[in-house]
Formats: sequence, structure tokens, C-alpha cells
Amino acid sequence: MKIATAALTAGLLLAVAVPALAVDRTLGADVPKPEASGEPWTDAQISALDANVDIVIAGASTLRGAHVAVYVVDARDGRVLYERNQDDRVTPASTLKLVVGSLALEKLGPAFRFHTDAVLTGPITGGTLNGNVVVRTGGDPLLGAADLDALAAALAAQGVRIVHGDVGFDVSRYAESPYPPGWLQDDLAYGYAAPVSALGFEGNSLHLTVSPGPLAGDRATVVSSPIALGTPLEGCGYSAQPRLIRLATTGAANSPDTIALEFDPAGCTRVVGSLAAGSAPEMFDAAAPSPTAYAAMVFRAALARHGITLESSSVVAGPPDRSIRTALPGAPIVWSHDSEPLNDIVADCWMPSDNLIAEMLLREIAYAADGLPGTTERGIALEQTWLRGLGVDPDALILNDGSGLSSYDRVTAHALVAVLQHDFAGANQARVLDDLPIAGVRGTLAGSYVGTALEKRVFAKTGTEMHSSTLAGYAATAKHGAVIFAFLVDDWSGDPEALRTLRARVLTHLIED
Repeated sequence: MKIATAALTAGLLLAVAVPALAVDRTLGADVPKPEASGEPWTDAQISALDANVDIVIAGASTLRGAHVAVYVVDARDGRVLYERNQDDRVTPASTLKLVVGSLALEKLGPAFRFHTDAVLTGPITGGTLNGNVVVRTGGDPLLGAADLDALAAALAAQGVRIVHGDVGFDVSRYAESPYPPGWLQDDLAYGYAAPVSALGFEGNSLHLTVSPGPLAGDRATVVSSPIALGTPLEGCGYSAQPRLIRLATTGAANSPDTIALEFDPAGCTRVVGSLAAGSAPEMFDAAAPSPTAYAAMVFRAALARHGITLESSSVVAGPPDRSIRTALPGAPIVWSHDSEPLNDIVADCWMPSDNLIAEMLLREIAYAADGLPGTTERGIALEQTWLRGLGVDPDALILNDGSGLSSYDRVTAHALVAVLQHDFAGANQARVLDDLPIAGVRGTLAGSYVGTALEKRVFAKTGTEMHSSTLAGYAATAKHGAVIFAFLVDDWSGDPEALRTLRARVLTHLIED
């Protein structure tokens, strides 16, 4: 960590926070990456592969009534090895994140870092800050409670004991539009559908632990972090701050786990259902309706821990009000934080399949293009232009967000393979392979295909929604080097394990034939 010290005003020093750590990519670091090498495919081998895969798919009862699109090419020269409905529109689910992650690496660069800083809008006199503390958010999707604690520590180190003003967050880097089109209300209570903002604080989610009581019928215990919330006595009246209504109960031993979260537009998250007595606690991320109000609660607590009293109870949330906006250009910077490099952030997005990171990357791509507040719509327009350059007709796709959470999104297997081909042939090949889940090793594929021919040979992005299951990436074959594939299934209501088995059989033919 490099600490920068610079005289600002009245003896203020700049404090630089330690960047967050990326997902653990030491898992899989020793796994050989797919390479464009080996024996070329012969016409006879391709014909045999096609026949074998057709037989597997045609005889699969789990695919009855489903829409299946499969496209496979040789990574060496793009030769088509198998195709089925490759130009049909299919729900991509989280395989759509391949587009925004790949475009971000290309347009922003793998070394790009998001920058966040904090400024004061008034002088410090006798330990009192006569002004506001404003955090200028820079689109960092991994800003956390530890970072705001570091800001509070920096203020205390400058002798601040009283803040005679407000806590503010300038979130004007991105447009104020928290939910892309097609996000479903049933999802909005959960952290995977947290509102999108230029402030990505703790994933814009409150972390909940739900534990059963000792006896059936007892109220379940719900503990929240990084800040503890009580149950509002007045019920669920409107509030920007996160609020919990704890309705979950304890069920009989061995009863089904029905714990769920419900989104209340009035401002509360309802924790409902039951958890069997004696069962292990359940972990949930609950979306915070207002990231700025949530972060302000945590920051106030951090100020108190560091002996700083905040005299105002209001929160200035972006775009900032006129007085703060006027003060911003010349205001002294008291704390600064740079994110981990983008290459690591893409891994944070792809390996666990993080929706908020994907949405913030899409808006950052738009912001970087013209300096205007980043929007989902302009980010998608840039994706469409980029895809056209890869030979993909963007009119064949329906794009409404960056993560694939929108129920309106549609892509083709052909388009996903084109993105993966571009990555494999370009400067970011190794980075993309470093950032993807690996079968049986890491990410969303860590527990999949263990003990099969796919283990340690498939590097791919997963996607799962209610009636869709998708997979797209690279496979290291036994004889022919790398192949690039997309295997998309929607309009599907079969058994997940049966589909995993079927997909393993198809990919085994790719690897071993």
C-alpha cells in the first residue's frame, strides 16, 4: 500500500484506504488453460461429434418442451463443430455478463481502477468541522464498511471531534435509475437485485443471518450486519433507511425451510417463512432501497466509534444540494480510495455472478465514453456498436441490462460465441480465462462436474433463472485443443440435476471425441 501525504489546508492530510481483495484466484491457478493446439478436426470426426450430440439431445426427457440452442467452434480457426438453433433468441440469464465484462476489459483496460474520495466543505476550528463531509462516489462496486471506517479514522487523525454539518454522498457519476427494465418485483428484496447507483456500498445489501429459536413456534432470530437494525415499532412506514420486519418463525424439527424476503414499497424488508428447530442458520443478502441512506447509517456509526459527534441528522444524497455542489471544486480531499484493478473486478463479477457489478460496469462504460452521467441505455448502445464490430447483428438481440437479470433480455448462442472468440484471439485471452469459473474448481462451477471429463477442462460462465439454464465458455479437448461453446436452454421446467447430467454428456463428447 502506498500512503500519499500532501498538505491541503489547516494541516489536513490525505489518507489512502487499502483496496478490497478480489475473489481467490489461487484456486485454479495451476489448472492448464485451454489452448489453440492439437490435431485439427477432420470432417469425419465432426460428423461423428454431430451425430453423438444429436442423439444425446434428442433422447433427453428433461428437455421436453424446452428451447435448446447450442453452438460450438474450434478456437483455432473458428470452424463450426456443432450447431443447433444458434441464431434463435434465448434468455441468456447470467451468461450475458460475458458481454459487459469483456467490453469493460477492452474499453476501460484491465488496470483501470475506480476512485472514491471524500471532501470537506468547511474549515476545521478547534476540533469542529464547520461544514459537511461529502463522499464523492466513483462507481466502485466493492466499497465497504471498512472503507467508511477508514474515512472516519482519517477525520479523527486530523483532530475532528465534532461535525457541525451533514454527511453527504455525491452519486452524480451515474444517472438516478435504480432498476433496469424487466427486473421483477419478486426479486427486489434480495441482494442480487440491489438498486444500481454510483455508490456500490456492501453490494447495496444488508447481510442477514436467520437462526431458528429453541422451540417450534418461537420467533426466528434475524441479525443484520454491518449495522444492527431493530424492528420498527411503528410498522412499515416510508423510510429511505433499511428497515426489517421480522416475521419468520421456528418450524418443527425437520420441517421444510421456507425463509424468504419480501419487498415492501413503503420501505421495509419483510423476513417471512420458517426455519426448522435445530437447523443451521441461513444467510441472506437483503437489498437496501437507498444505498446513500444505508451508507450514511454505517458512516455515522463509524464516526461515533472514532469519537466524532455528528450534530446534523440529515443526509445529503446526490446529486448534492446547491451549497455542497458549489463547495466541491476547491474542497480539500481528506481521504481517497482506489479499487482493485478492473481485471480483478471482472473476476468478482463472473465467478460468483454478481449482478450489481455488471450493472455498474455497464454504466461506467457509458460514463467513460463521454463524461456524461452513466446510464444503462447508453451502455447498451455501446455494447451494440461493439458487437456489430464482432460480426454480430445487434438487432437479433434484446438487451435491457448488463447482468441478465432482466426478464426481457434475449441473445443468441452465436453472439456469445462471437464474444468468446474475440476474447480468445485478443490481448485479454489470459485475463478472461483467469476470471471465469472452472468446472470442479472455482466460482459457480466449483461443485459441478467433479469426477467427470469436464473437471478442470471447462472454463465457462453460468446462467440460471426460473426456466432458463445457460453455460458458455471454453473447453480443453483431449486431442484438438480448445473449443468455444454456448449451450443455452430456456422455456424449460425439468429437473436441474438431469439437465446438468445431460450437459455433461454433451460436453464430454466435445472433450473426448
